[in-house]
Amino acid sequence: MQRFLLMIATLLLVSNLYGCGDSNGWQFDPKSLTTDAYVFPTGKTVISFSAAPTSGLPVPISAIDLTITLPSGMSVTTTGAAGQLDSATVLPGSALGGTNLAYGSYAAATRTVQLSMATTSSSYNGGEFLKLYCNMPSGVVVTLGNLRALNAPVVVTKAVGYDPVTQSTVTLTDKVAVTLNAALP
Repeated sequence: MQRFLLMIATLLLVSNLYGCGDSNGWQFDPKSLTTDAYVFPTGKTVISFSAAPTSGLPVPISAIDLTITLPSGMSVTTTGAAGQLDSATVLPGSALGGTNLAYGSYAAATRTVQLSMATTSSSYNGGEFLKLYCNMPSGVVVTLGNLRALNAPVVVTKAVGYDPVTQSTVTLTDKVAVTLNAALP
């Protein structure tokens, strides 16, 4: 009898909790990280960078250099006067395999961030290649749409790949487009 009552109590509890959650944070929709209406939260927040070929790539991507402008109020952590980004501020993205390098610099006066990625992967043709951890003070509201508007299109200063047949570097700058999204910290 006790077992039966315990089972009934458990069923009642589960049925009461079923469907809990609302749009105020209990249920998170990952698609919201890609919509222009997404608001970057106060504290540490993350911008992800993804590459996509605009035409056929003759070789996989080995490195990408790009420049973005941060919205007013959003900043990044640097290691010194030269504006070099802290090693925990810029990290390789989830689509990279092999050994990867991510680094950059920040000019506070112009809110310009220069970022670079290099990979030893011989198969990277697109996807998330960088994550940039930013600081958002309280009271500042920045949406993903604000960030995208400032950086439309994202300026790819150089993209290259390595051709093992000719043992040379191949310029891919005009064949690669970069998109911005928000990511979870």
